[in-house]
Amino acid sequence: MPMNGEGLLRNRRFRTFFLGSLVSLAGRSMTPVALAFGVLQKDGGEQALGYVLAAQMVPLILLTLVGGAVADRFDRGRVLRWSNATTGLTQLCTAALLFGPAPIYAIVPVAVLNGAAGAFTTPALRGVLPEIVPADQLTRANSLLKTARNSAQIGGPVVAGLLVAASSGSLALAIDGAAFLFAAWLMGRLDLGPPRPAEERSSLLRDLKEGWSYFSGTTWIWTVTTTFLLMNVLQTGIWQILGPILASDSIGASGWGIVLGAKAVGLVVASVYLIRFAGRRRVASALAVMSLAGLPLFALGITQELPLLAGAAFVGGLAAAYCGIVWDTALQTHVPNAMLSRVAAYDDLGAYIGIPLAQMTAVAVGSMVGYQTAAAVGGVLFAVAALLPLAGRSVRRR
Repeated sequence: MPMNGEGLLRNRRFRTFFLGSLVSLAGRSMTPVALAFGVLQKDGGEQALGYVLAAQMVPLILLTLVGGAVADRFDRGRVLRWSNATTGLTQLCTAALLFGPAPIYAIVPVAVLNGAAGAFTTPALRGVLPEIVPADQLTRANSLLKTARNSAQIGGPVVAGLLVAASSGSLALAIDGAAFLFAAWLMGRLDLGPPRPAEERSSLLRDLKEGWSYFSGTTWIWTVTTTFLLMNVLQTGIWQILGPILASDSIGASGWGIVLGAKAVGLVVASVYLIRFAGRRRVASALAVMSLAGLPLFALGITQELPLLAGAAFVGGLAAAYCGIVWDTALQTHVPNAMLSRVAAYDDLGAYIGIPLAQMTAVAVGSMVGYQTAAAVGGVLFAVAALLPLAGRSVRRR
């Protein structure tokens, strides 16, 4: 009999991994608010904030591929233990620097180390499930993890904001750091298979080349990753940058908060649905559903009515969560486990590498054509981008 969500949680290894992931994700969701306000509370914080965030982001991007190769070479549980422990210690160090008299730019090298640790976390996380969950339960397991992630993304910033308001950003970061250390302890208790024997390991560069060869030689994977790149550029530029600008002139900050909350609810609802009704989901159907995630962008361009924007955001959240779960399951099902973290790293890098460009150019493009026009056209382009891979036979067969 297939396991439901409760049955999966009776699996000791999955339960340990789930709890460790939940704690780690909760800590990660607290970081942006805690770090931003902690820096802003220091003298010179406004000028330093961008440098601190960039110091965290650059190594996170540059070392993602290395993180994938390392996760495929060694015990992923140990990789997660050390990456979470490093993140926790750097958060505690940052909290101490913010609390004490240290100059604000003393945080920058700590932020670099923090970002580097994060680069090893995600590829390892994406490679663990096939080692501890039967293949026919991967969709349900991914749904449970996605539910935890989406819930953490809702609650984490709220908790961090309350801690900052009640005390300071440094306290929030200290609690954040303690959460990562607890996650490291849990990940260290995972009982995974042994890593590749030393005599079977090639050089790290060769491992990266092998990962690239598999990724670039598997048409359905790189095609969908390219689609994610296009969709993330549109999503970031329109939703994250132009969205608050348009909202400030219409529904206001409180209204925009309701819209973001509606999207978060959609994310959670889709995740819970797939816990109960897992079944086999095809990548092609997931991309067709994902085209609906262009609806919130299109709505931004044609209406300023809060109920319509919230409804569109809810649908967009449903579509994004559904597609994300099916995609993770597809990779875990079809990619050999010994190659999975490297392929996931190339997938992450390809999907997210265009985000900084979108962040820097969104306002300029919106100013040229009009913010609402850019949003409406972007919504249509988003839907088209999601559907284009369906023209490929390799994608339709997955």
